[in-house]
Amino acid sequence: MTESESKSAWPTNFSASAIGRQVKTSERVASAIVTLIVDNGLKPGDRLPNEAEMIEQFEVGRGSLREALRILETYGMISLRSGPGGGPVLLSVNPRDVSRSFSLYLNISGATIQELVDARLIIDPQAARMAAEAISDESKAAILATLDREESVRPTAGTVVEAANDFHYLLATLTGNSVFNLVATALKEMYTTRVVGVGLAEKTTKPTIRHEHRRIGDAVIAGDGDLAERLMREHLTEHFAQTLEASPGFGPSVINWG
Repeated sequence: MTESESKSAWPTNFSASAIGRQVKTSERVASAIVTLIVDNGLKPGDRLPNEAEMIEQFEVGRGSLREALRILETYGMISLRSGPGGGPVLLSVNPRDVSRSFSLYLNISGATIQELVDARLIIDPQAARMAAEAISDESKAAILATLDREESVRPTAGTVVEAANDFHYLLATLTGNSVFNLVATALKEMYTTRVVGVGLAEKTTKPTIRHEHRRIGDAVIAGDGDLAERLMREHLTEHFAQTLEASPGFGPSVINWG
């Protein structure tokens, strides 16, 4: 988006005062920027207006605007690029950023890995069901491509884990429900980061897991929600049991922030 296009698309009658005074100015401005991003249909890669224009737009000081932009950067919504042609640029929503924010609150509340496992035993089978019920030609092709790729990788510990994760991430994005997609992928990211970080993924993920994934994928492609849900629950129950057996202290450990 060029600067002229940005100016024409960006409303000129909006100020920070329009969204209330209950929170800090920087938070109000951050909220207003998000609203304007949505209202103007901006996409990843689009640039936000320059600093001078936004200062005038929101009737705030440079410090408050920059703090607002840092808030959005922290949440993974924008990248603040320096140099000529730089400035705030929109990014894609990343489940990793959502997971990191979510894990902060879970860490403070003392939530454990076992609680995360219990939540995924509810959410992931439901995601498989929803993916089956929302199946389309496009999602069929994506599932088949992911399963074929998983079966073609050289069966080393690292490649098996990566390919197995790809299948789960894909199903979590095919439910047809944006809220569910984000929650499912964020919790998957939270679990995967931790099980890989302590070395348990490579110990408990066997090459034969691809056969279980194929059965689940075939059920989803066939639109059989009952079967897809059941197979996913059985698959995860077995995997989680193996993981927690390999490291009994992993389950009771508190979810760390990060």
